[in-house]
Amino acid sequence: MSLSPCKPRLLADPIAFFQSVLKVVSMQELSQDAGASTVDAPYFSPRRLGHVNLIVRDTDASMRFYQDVVGFEEVYRVPAIGGGFLSNGNTHHDIGMVQSSGPSGKGRPPGLNHLAFELETEVALVEGYERSRQDGLAFERTLDHDIAHSAYCSDPDGNSCELYADVVREWRTARTGEVTKPKPAWWPGKTPPNPHRNYHAEPQLRQVAHAAFHPLRTQHATLVVADLRESIAFYTRRIGLALQAQGDGYALLGGRCGRRDVALVQARGQLSPGYHHVGLEVADAGELLQAAQRWREQGGQVERLIEHPLRTAVYIIDPDGLLLQFFVDHAADHAAWRHLDREQALWIV
Repeated sequence: MSLSPCKPRLLADPIAFFQSVLKVVSMQELSQDAGASTVDAPYFSPRRLGHVNLIVRDTDASMRFYQDVVGFEEVYRVPAIGGGFLSNGNTHHDIGMVQSSGPSGKGRPPGLNHLAFELETEVALVEGYERSRQDGLAFERTLDHDIAHSAYCSDPDGNSCELYADVVREWRTARTGEVTKPKPAWWPGKTPPNPHRNYHAEPQLRQVAHAAFHPLRTQHATLVVADLRESIAFYTRRIGLALQAQGDGYALLGGRCGRRDVALVQARGQLSPGYHHVGLEVADAGELLQAAQRWREQGGQVERLIEHPLRTAVYIIDPDGLLLQFFVDHAADHAAWRHLDREQALWIV
């Protein structure tokens, strides 16, 4: 099955795209923590959210769950970090994980390790990195993953964000089984950056036939944030997402593919800042409800069912208690998402 997550395209009007990003907040209103700068355009221009990487207690148990229930295929593991990576064909991994007790988990509790944003080319990655550094913006690290090069920074709440570009097109031959090669540091610009678009515009999707769910892709992540305005500034200016819709206490942002990749919800009362859920898109509402029934028949529990004019969603929890939202949208127009009820927004977006 072939389904395009976003065909490569040049922006018909790049100025209009950047204006949609920059209209969020004026230069004078950006705080230093949000990535204030003297530049006139965002540093990066991601296509989409490529994957989420999670911290888990038991990699073996989580890999079984994400394959046999969630429906992503195991692609490879990195035993040195208790790492596991799964995909249905969109990219080298739609979901990644590291074990809490390992060197990457660093004893942290289960939750979000990082969000990863896919860029067009390594050239774009290096250009954005160099502009960021020129303006004094810090990165936690840069890494050579063999199949991709990456730079990592943190949002105002400490959530790690990976900006990456694939440098190998045929990732299935480069990543399989157990990977034991250490990940060296990558020095952006030290060698000529790869100018090619190495993602697959029309990937061949695979299904795990016995799984309860059959998602099309990892579509979005929802974060509860301490300061909505500051977080919008970070994700639009530093990361380069466009603000697609903003309502009472929430905002939706996306990359050049035009989908909603990140949802930000203002913390309040007992709702504390942090990772809330990952959104996994399903083909249609009928398939979603059938999947929920298959999960129940396998002994699983649906934590919450959302039936809203904009979205039908089913929530389940993974072995570590992390929420997953399987969803189908009923409205493509971003403007329709501006008027959600404040109390319901967290569970709809």
